[in-house]
Amino acid sequence: MGHRMGRIHVFAALLVLAACERPDPKTPEGALAGLVPCIDNADHRCLYDSLDRDSRWSIQTIHKKLVEMRRLVEKSYPKDRRRIAYGTLFEEAQAIDAAGMFDAYCRKRRCLEQVARGFGAAVKVTSKGENTVIVETTRGHRFEMLWAEERWGITPFRDELQKMKLRVFDSLKQVKINAADFEDQRRAGGLGKADIGKKKESEDGH
Repeated sequence: MGHRMGRIHVFAALLVLAACERPDPKTPEGALAGLVPCIDNADHRCLYDSLDRDSRWSIQTIHKKLVEMRRLVEKSYPKDRRRIAYGTLFEEAQAIDAAGMFDAYCRKRRCLEQVARGFGAAVKVTSKGENTVIVETTRGHRFEMLWAEERWGITPFRDELQKMKLRVFDSLKQVKINAADFEDQRRAGGLGKADIGKKKESEDGH
């Protein structure tokens, strides 16, 4: 249903592609048209490449911290406590790269459905500052875009990703504390399962 809906929303944007085989992200209209294959193929990695620089930086940082968390958990945590250490981010923590982390993130949150809901050809571009524009589509939706690294990128997940990054920082701090405690306990002869169960685990959102 969502995929079919995406195709309907993409139809108007195909008119743009008819005149431009390879959309140019150096223009807001081209950056918008570049979302067509992302929506049409339900491709979150494609969507990742279409995001603004700040959003991609947040994703890269989150992935880096989750990799660090995973290494600590696998090295120091008891096997029966490892999955819970990630809280709600177990799938994201298993990703091999930043785009894969974003794919796991989006599968839970239906990112492409959010983008497709208001998608259409660009009908109006309004400057909102030196490096920001608002692109209004044929469906009346407004996409904010930021200019950086010689291209435009969409920003619908920027604020949420920033908050997620801060939560992951907090989670990693707790995992480091717990990992150090587990190592100390292992060197001292270990703890029983009842004691291990009392430890506070890191959870996304705390």
